[in-house]
Amino acid sequence: MMELGRHVLHCGDCLEVMATLEPESVDAVVTDPPYGLGFMGKAWDALPPGREWAEACLRVLKPGGHLVAFGGQRTIHRLTCALEDGGWEIRDQLQWLQWQGFPKSLDVSKAIDAAAGAKRRVVGYKAGTMAHPDTGRTDMPGKAVGVKQTGCAVPVTAPATAEARQWSGWGTALKPCSEPAVLARKPMDGTVAANVLRWGTGGINVDGCRYRPGDMAWPGPQNTDPGTRCNRRDAAGRCQGHGNAGLSTSGQTFHGPESAPAGWFPSNVYACPKASTAEREAGCEGLRQVTPGEVTGRKPGSAGLDNPRAGMTGSRSRGNMHPTVKPLRLMRWLVRLVTPPGGLVLEPFAGSGTTLLACEAERVRCLAIEREPDYCEIIRARWLASTRQRGLEL
Repeated sequence: MMELGRHVLHCGDCLEVMATLEPESVDAVVTDPPYGLGFMGKAWDALPPGREWAEACLRVLKPGGHLVAFGGQRTIHRLTCALEDGGWEIRDQLQWLQWQGFPKSLDVSKAIDAAAGAKRRVVGYKAGTMAHPDTGRTDMPGKAVGVKQTGCAVPVTAPATAEARQWSGWGTALKPCSEPAVLARKPMDGTVAANVLRWGTGGINVDGCRYRPGDMAWPGPQNTDPGTRCNRRDAAGRCQGHGNAGLSTSGQTFHGPESAPAGWFPSNVYACPKASTAEREAGCEGLRQVTPGEVTGRKPGSAGLDNPRAGMTGSRSRGNMHPTVKPLRLMRWLVRLVTPPGGLVLEPFAGSGTTLLACEAERVRCLAIEREPDYCEIIRARWLASTRQRGLEL
């Protein structure tokens, strides 16, 4: 166990640690558990958490307390069912929009030609990132290792068979741009009012999590005054913003109260980029530097190592070896949404520690649990760095 300021980090199995906690002793659960996708062959990502885990979390949470848990697009139903079977009330499904997912789609036309042994003719080139034909690397010749060969000419080929021409432009998957999270609540002890007065839990922090005008975390229309008529339109008379979500047929906004000086009413969608390299690595400079090959299990110089599907591309070594670091901005918003002032947040799958850092920034306490010793060291290093960089605001 490590004490990190107001927070506590347990390095061990979350079920074993939670069994030692007092019942009804935490105010919220905010966590990023394994998705169960077998990510990069990691043993810890074999399955999403099950009913035993859901019941353990329920036991230590105060009545009316909320849980936010991320999951994979293809597996969050398993996590949600485990929570429901474990006694939780399912309240909503949240979406983190990050727009940076790499398409894992197979070109059907190319697959048909390949199966037929037909060679496709190069008909042009497009800009992109191209691997070296011999090494599979995408580094620029003569430049530092790890610099991508962007802007190069990638060949465009034409279908070679009639069947391939028929299926030209077809693939097998969409480009992922979001990650879901389930919002659940422990059953109340009486009415909402009685539960809140007795336990301090049961509601969500609406005003504290509103989207301010112009806040790009809200991907809908951006108006100058929240909750009022749309007063910034494009040439076609539509509200300016990311899209037409939130518009009535008359072009007026319908989300948010008529007077909301603090911003839009919180949505179940939050948009922000993935964690930057600088954010991931802050404080980890003194840790053992690992290569992507060590993390992914791929051979140095292999084409697969530089494929974005590998999850940790390029050849640059880094101290934060965790492959799925959530952005601090996102986790701060979620912690603030479900945690009462001065509350205690349980994070059973601490990973690289972003939830703990979010609790530090939001001035609440975190009880974090992480099984992997290397990740525990990353959490400690990132927390130490965060204490030297006070004043990070959304």
